[in-house]
Amino acid sequence: MATSLRTRLFVMIVLPLVVVAVLASVVRFVQAREISTALYDETLKVVAHAIAREVVLTQGDVLADALLDSLVGATGDPIFYRVAAADGRFVAGYSDAPVDPLPADLPGGQAVFFDASYLGDPVRVVVQREFIADPVFDGWTTVQVWQTVRQRERLSLLMLTQAGQMLALMLLAAGLLVWFGINRGLAPLDGLRGAVALRSPDELHPIRRPVPPEVAPLVRTINSLFARLRGELERRDAFIGNAAHQLRNPVAAIQAQAEAALEARDPADRAARLTDLTAAARRLSRMSRQLLNFDIASAAPLRAQRIDLGDLVADVARRHVPRALAAGVEVGFDAPDHALEVQGNRVLLEEAVDNLIDNALKYGSPGGGAVHLRLTRAGDEAWLEVSDSGPGIAPVDAESAFERFVRLDGDGAEGCGLGLPIVRAIAQGHGGQAELLEVEKGCTLRLRLPLDLQALPALAAQ
Repeated sequence: MATSLRTRLFVMIVLPLVVVAVLASVVRFVQAREISTALYDETLKVVAHAIAREVVLTQGDVLADALLDSLVGATGDPIFYRVAAADGRFVAGYSDAPVDPLPADLPGGQAVFFDASYLGDPVRVVVQREFIADPVFDGWTTVQVWQTVRQRERLSLLMLTQAGQMLALMLLAAGLLVWFGINRGLAPLDGLRGAVALRSPDELHPIRRPVPPEVAPLVRTINSLFARLRGELERRDAFIGNAAHQLRNPVAAIQAQAEAALEARDPADRAARLTDLTAAARRLSRMSRQLLNFDIASAAPLRAQRIDLGDLVADVARRHVPRALAAGVEVGFDAPDHALEVQGNRVLLEEAVDNLIDNALKYGSPGGGAVHLRLTRAGDEAWLEVSDSGPGIAPVDAESAFERFVRLDGDGAEGCGLGLPIVRAIAQGHGGQAELLEVEKGCTLRLRLPLDLQALPALAAQ
């Protein structure tokens, strides 16, 4: 399950702050250790001077307990010392120093610090050599002082704790401010969500409330979806209304003819009624099929496949040959030698070609004549033109012929006005068009479909 946008923003903002705080704590701890080391080293150096002076003044006696306690109280950790004369003779202090003997090249007048271990505890050691003109200490006197590092570590930890507490308070305050800012920043999304939630299923008007620029593309996409849904619902409502209106009369006629056939006493009259009933049922069946085909054709095309349009037109034309021969109509088909392939749904394209040929046989050849099919290539399109020798369609009625349930006056044949609208809907669904051409005699309808671009190089080679 996807996390909320608030949580993601909060984590993405606060997590880097936590990482920075941890790194700052590490840096602060290193700095605290360096500071505590520098402070205690300076103190230890002063203690070494004080011990050296005291031993010189007392001519080699051990330090008084009061002075030693005072030094320990000032530094916080036990202090150990060792004083050696210029000839290396032990004078005072502790004989078991951490480093014994000391190197001979120890610089004079400078304090040297290093870490060591004494009685199992880590200690910090300072060693310095001082030149003393005295009967007892004549020459370079070496003073070595060492001290445990517990107080140093406590100071470092104290400074780290204080810094950590400060950073934790800052992180807490930053987290609260960030959460408050995220809630304030996402408030327009809450308003947008409320505006969408309050809409009824029938309200598909565009969202017009002001939104941040980052959300504007989403709102435009939602508005586009609303527009498509609104158009689809309007199309479905219009289709259902028109279908109900068109089916009402055939259904009523079938019911009336069925009742008349039941009431007929004469066998000949009953047979005539049943014949009329059969014809009415056939018309209703065709109308229902065309209504369903039109609804399918008006929607998005089904899964497309590569189709040889010449083979498809030839197959559909063969189905109408018996009907054409019975009506005394001559059917001709001209097609190029090479294949003209298109991408589309074969069932829908067969329905479009079938409607074109049916329209030509029904309305364009009432008393015989000719129907001619011609398939050509025009640029990146395939053109199928179906011509008949009938009365034709007036130019003023060219667009009306493609409207649903529109039947032109004087056509003299039965129909429901869906054949040509189905052809145009299928053509447009495949990226093409269906149009009526102006000719001197008869009627010519053209179906335009885009060729398969991947097959164009092969067509050029042919």
